[in-house]
Amino acid sequence: MSSEELLNKYDPFLLGSGNYPTEMSAILVLLTIHDQVRPLAQAIGEIFEESFGEQPDQQELTTLATNLLLCEDSCEL
Repeated sequence: MSSEELLNKYDPFLLGSGNYPTEMSAILVLLTIHDQVRPLAQAIGEIFEESFGEQPDQQELTTLATNLLLCEDSCEL
């Protein structure tokens, strides 16, 4: 699964998968900056907070960041 596919399935506020195009584009950029789970998860949370006024669950963010970094190691962005 690619990073984009993983992000398209992520639906933290139950709006329907694929309904976060701005946030997902920003997260893909973060993958070029961060290579550790905690800073990436924090940065992803900040993107959602800026857009929605709240962050997804911290465990969800950590899981997403972990999976994205694992995919980045084995997948092409």
